[in-house]
Amino acid sequence: MPKNLKILYVTPTLVALPHTGSMIRSINIAHQLSNLGQVTVLAVSQRFDEGSVKLVEKEFENVIYVKLRDYPSYGDLLGRFMRKFHMHWPWSKGVAAKDLDQELFMELVTEHDIVWLHTLAAANPFRFKKRPRFVMDMDDLNHCKFALSSVQNEIFRYKLSAKIQSFKWKRHELDALKQYEKIIVCSQTDKELLGGGEKIYVVPNGFMRPETKPQWNQPDEFRLGFIGALNYGPNSSGLIWFRDHVWPLIKEQKPNMTLRIVGTTPSKKYLVEADGFELLGYVDDPTAEFKTWSAMITPIQYGGGTRIKIIEAFSKMCPVVSTRVGAHGIETAHGKNIFLADEPADFARYCLELSDSPEKGRQMAEAGWQLFLEKYSWDVIGESIKTIIEKIRE
Repeated sequence: MPKNLKILYVTPTLVALPHTGSMIRSINIAHQLSNLGQVTVLAVSQRFDEGSVKLVEKEFENVIYVKLRDYPSYGDLLGRFMRKFHMHWPWSKGVAAKDLDQELFMELVTEHDIVWLHTLAAANPFRFKKRPRFVMDMDDLNHCKFALSSVQNEIFRYKLSAKIQSFKWKRHELDALKQYEKIIVCSQTDKELLGGGEKIYVVPNGFMRPETKPQWNQPDEFRLGFIGALNYGPNSSGLIWFRDHVWPLIKEQKPNMTLRIVGTTPSKKYLVEADGFELLGYVDDPTAEFKTWSAMITPIQYGGGTRIKIIEAFSKMCPVVSTRVGAHGIETAHGKNIFLADEPADFARYCLELSDSPEKGRQMAEAGWQLFLEKYSWDVIGESIKTIIEKIRE
């Protein structure tokens, strides 16, 4: 494939911290595209995270920013109204780019051979009709996330809000099938949810392959782990479910058990606390921490796409206990490379089994590592991205 191929990569994820799932996917796909051509990164957001900006500018020569107007700049009342309106009105696409930024976008489109957009949020600020050589990476299917959230919520207004947002995003996702030449999703399950079809391709979430295979060390039998940003709704609600329904069952059997929580320290509103919960904050390289866990838990109750945290655990040879929603879209096998449980008693039982049986944990970690090598390392995923680019250029 000619290296003079010019690819415009449009992403809204520079608002996300470098270690969150959306940013991990975004930057790794951009890396794979840079193996195929010259990549220009167009970052679009109402604000930018300093760490993400530094990371992208370090990795890519050409980075351009489009800063959208934020809601507070419209005034308190109007800003809050606009935010709610854009969130719920089914035909709304949010804040539009300024005219000069719209012109910049169209100029960049004409200068590049392929435009790859990471999520609908990357495209919504711009006005354009159906165009060839446009790729839309849906990443998470937002309509699934909100549909599940509406079931989980017990407060009527939150339940209604989630139902409306699910309807809105389903409409936008189906419209995208008509507008873009290629659609990307994270899993075969998500492809089927959009109706299947030849224009929909699966590019799974992945993690970087370590230089050498991780060594298995016997973990601490009194230590479980969780990784993820607690200011993200599915993570915090999942931990609350675990705390309220699973943790008492575990502590009854093993009072000294601890749960180590890795992730950026959230505001007090999103803190999930309990006896034995240890909040470590952000850890730059959690590899050593993973090795001490008898299991990583993924107690997610709602969400869309696939959980990178599970793939990261596989890459570090750490056993996993997850809900079925938590493992959505990952080709796991219960009892072989993961334990899956939706009932609190089952979830607790599997955590205790891995705590009591390090040999079972080792077998499961080996199987998870093999699955990671076969399907979820970025060098393997890069081949599917190369295929998509080749199809566009035919």
